[in-house]
Amino acid sequence: MAKTLLMIHGIGCGGDVWDTMMPAFEADGWTCEAPTLFPDRRVKQTPPANLAELGFDDYVTAMSEKAREIAKATGEKPAVIGHSMGGLIAQVLAERGDVSQAVFLTPAQPKECSVIGLSVAITFLNILLRRDRTKSYKVWETGFRYGVMNCTPKRRHAEIYSQALYDSGKVYGDIMDGIEIDEANIMIPTLTIAAGKDRATLPSAVRKVGEKYAKAGVPGDFREYPGNAHWIVDEPGTEQVVADIIGWLARTRAKVPA
Repeated sequence: MAKTLLMIHGIGCGGDVWDTMMPAFEADGWTCEAPTLFPDRRVKQTPPANLAELGFDDYVTAMSEKAREIAKATGEKPAVIGHSMGGLIAQVLAERGDVSQAVFLTPAQPKECSVIGLSVAITFLNILLRRDRTKSYKVWETGFRYGVMNCTPKRRHAEIYSQALYDSGKVYGDIMDGIEIDEANIMIPTLTIAAGKDRATLPSAVRKVGEKYAKAGVPGDFREYPGNAHWIVDEPGTEQVVADIIGWLARTRAKVPA
């Protein structure tokens, strides 16, 4: 049977965010697809004016089309893992039935699960102060270091931030307005993962996401890593997180609808 994993990055990131996790999945037999959303517009410097035209729905559509492309090529729907904003996109794909299994890794939250604390405000302060949906933004470096990489060795901060990409103000606004998801429509296995030291997607908010999907058509699972932070994709402890996800995918594969 085909084992394809669609890996969806978060806001300000590209497909390379999965470079640390991907080898373990591939060693377990997964074919990994880690596209970068709109790479011609989401750039490191001087974004084009048309980036601001994109909204969250455009990101969802792009990943939905990718999932269907994989299903057509392999004969099976892919599993999906999404980090941060990518975790919210993955939730929508799960609701739509585009994927076979879904992992929401320190995900942005749907509307009724959102929790905004001081650390979230500090992380995204440069965007919150302007809130102009006609512009494009990159999370400011101080916020990225404080709220995203707080468990990542400081010697790596500059290197990681140098890869940060712009996103449209409309996408930020859409997420802040809230994305509605009906958990009753989710009929596949899901795993929601929180990080206890996360300052960008607060663990209290991610716990709410886990509670929401525990009531899904197929009840979802939840796990929290107390020693990790938002950059759980590539920080101390990531190796164990990947191993646990691989084990969960193997255990729940039998529950995937034919």
